[in-house]
Amino acid sequence: MNNQTVSALQRIGGGAAVAAVAVVAGYSLRDAGAQSPKPASAPVVRTPAVQSAAEMQSAFAQVARVAEPAVVTITTAKRASALSSNDGSRRFRIPNPNGGNGSENDSFEEFFRRFREFGVEPNGYKGDTAAGGGDGFRFAQDAPPQRRGNGAFVDTGVGSGVIYDKSGLILTNAHVVEGADRVTVKLLDGREFKDAKVLGVDTRTDVAVVKIPTTNAPAVTLGDSGKVTVGDWAIAVGNPFGLSNTLTVGVISASAREVNFNDSGSLNDYLQTDASINPGNSGGPLLDIYGRVIGINNAIYTRSGGNVGIGFAIPINVAKRVADALVKDGKVRRAIIGVGMRNVSEDTAAFGLPAGTKGVIVQQVVPNSPAARAGVQIGDVITAWNGETTTRDTELQRKVTASPIGKPGTLTVQRNGKTVTLSVTPDELTPTQTTPRPTTTEPEQVAPTNEMLGVALAPLDDKTRATFNIPATVRSGVVVARVQSGGVAERAGIAVGDVIQRVGQTVVNVPADVDRAKDAILKGQTADAKSVAMYVVKRNGEGGVEGGFIVLQIGE
Repeated sequence: MNNQTVSALQRIGGGAAVAAVAVVAGYSLRDAGAQSPKPASAPVVRTPAVQSAAEMQSAFAQVARVAEPAVVTITTAKRASALSSNDGSRRFRIPNPNGGNGSENDSFEEFFRRFREFGVEPNGYKGDTAAGGGDGFRFAQDAPPQRRGNGAFVDTGVGSGVIYDKSGLILTNAHVVEGADRVTVKLLDGREFKDAKVLGVDTRTDVAVVKIPTTNAPAVTLGDSGKVTVGDWAIAVGNPFGLSNTLTVGVISASAREVNFNDSGSLNDYLQTDASINPGNSGGPLLDIYGRVIGINNAIYTRSGGNVGIGFAIPINVAKRVADALVKDGKVRRAIIGVGMRNVSEDTAAFGLPAGTKGVIVQQVVPNSPAARAGVQIGDVITAWNGETTTRDTELQRKVTASPIGKPGTLTVQRNGKTVTLSVTPDELTPTQTTPRPTTTEPEQVAPTNEMLGVALAPLDDKTRATFNIPATVRSGVVVARVQSGGVAERAGIAVGDVIQRVGQTVVNVPADVDRAKDAILKGQTADAKSVAMYVVKRNGEGGVEGGFIVLQIGE
């Protein structure tokens, strides 16, 4: 390998260069220090296969040369006065790699805290030296030192970003800069901008925009994530563990991966890639083979804290739309029609729907919402929004939230075998209200237990409403008075005090309605294991109630 090739590898990242040279040379890191005679002349292989591989290598190098100048290191800090002795301020220490400030756990805890974790166990890298690396190299090397003194700031994290406009606009993750008192941006050419301005943060999509004062910044070209397909090349650039401008290569593993990172859910169909993404890559670009940005690196699936080949990036089409709103207004306005929903593709029989029905079933209509005013009903199956077919709840949510607020849209639903078209005018998304939590006291009069379902039911009247403290907002349905231990209902999660309002798409108001609707659904099923969907209003554990469809499996 010539000096020019080694130099190119070193631009990718110090540790990566060592590993790459070892692999190409045909020996492991453990053997790197071994003394062995060198051949008189290095063998040269010139075959069509080698030439093809060399051309691919050249393509990656070209992408690096084009993209790396626009990839930045973002360092965040908080004022020392804001960190009390009781708030875990030791987490913000990032020690010198040669030892000193805090335990090895402390060394990496903040890196992992600033990198969105999606896994069963917390990220918990202990700070061990690299395998076989007796030179003391640690993954925390090049982490920024603790800053105190004149500015009274303490470094709190390191992330990545990418300049997407020559005026100095930078795309990154919200979790990289949110809550920081100072944001510092460093470019590949050595320029450093302290007190960079955060123009806006959107935690729902985890997108943020940072501005640096320059008029001719190196900028990337944005691609079209809607045209990305599984198997496409994926190239990630960022600052994992503070190692600036590290490049990794893989493919797109999935182009529409649905992942919910928090209770608010996600508006994104994430790009999944096996290009190595690690703490510190957050906010950096995911590129295609042409050097265009197709995503913003966001998270990994991990049980150990390190990369396992499952990384997620926010599609650039989503990130750019959010960024434009943040630059213009400092926030993102989202449309809402006021429905809760779930997919029906796998449970059509349980709802009494024809096989092959595609769409999302409405399981909640918010009072006084656009959907309520338009006449949307629980049990409606939404099949299209503004004439565009929708088959998944996340797809419908994405289309609605991107719609103009205050401008009527068309909702197409299937209701009791008929197609109904409704005009719905979206409102702006606002926080929702909760209702008082009901009790679980059993009423005095209870109907006989339905042996098939494993419940005893009672009508919803003044007496049962008072007994279970059911709020006035729950206006109809049948109350679950008893639940048979080990029965079908208990296995499905139905509890005493729940209110059944629909069986499939059929409204129920008395116990007999439940039986009739259940029998009609089961009559259309031929398998031994049958299922029935019921819309159930339950306590939500926060002093309120919420409704949703529950599928009861019968005959298992």
